[in-house]
Amino acid sequence: MHYATKYGVLLAVLAILAVPSDGLGQATGKVSVDARVGVSLPAGTLADLTDIGGTAGASLAWNFHPNWAIRADFDYMRLDDGADDLGVTLSPPMNMMFLGGSFEVNFNAPRLQEHPFKFMLNVGAGVMKMKVDDTFDPGHPANGFDHTYPTIQGGAKIGYQVEPWLNLFVNGTAYLVIIKSGDTSVFPIPDTFDHAWVFPVTAGVRLTFLR
Repeated sequence: MHYATKYGVLLAVLAILAVPSDGLGQATGKVSVDARVGVSLPAGTLADLTDIGGTAGASLAWNFHPNWAIRADFDYMRLDDGADDLGVTLSPPMNMMFLGGSFEVNFNAPRLQEHPFKFMLNVGAGVMKMKVDDTFDPGHPANGFDHTYPTIQGGAKIGYQVEPWLNLFVNGTAYLVIIKSGDTSVFPIPDTFDHAWVFPVTAGVRLTFLR
């Protein structure tokens, strides 16, 4: 099944699960801002080339309904340089910057829940700029790698509602970067690759501007 079809079905299911009993009549028009920091975990071929690094990001969300929001997302990730078993560097440190948007579903709290935990899923898309760090050896064949690719993202969050306007959360996101395989020939690995995975895991705060 095509990626777009998969995520379309997922969003439809999530929307049905999130709808409260009185439906769209609960629209609030709230605006929220997220700020987060954490670690970035490369996976697949990208994990062979790079190592775990840091990340920081922010989101601006329009909560047009208590359960649904549209978001603009920004994330910056730095992956450390990777080496093979012999200590040969496969890739310089890589900087990754995502800019895009997503559709967010906030789930209603379980009826028997005693603590103000909040649960959220999001699915979206955007572009990822991937660039090796300029401070690395200019003679390395991958030093000139600097490209921007279409990217699909999905994430999950659990938060603690301290106040109506303040939420503390932990968040995990998956980014699937669709790469032009010919661009990856600069890396000293046997085969080129046409996609990359990276998983930022963060903690942060959400501020909601109440109407």
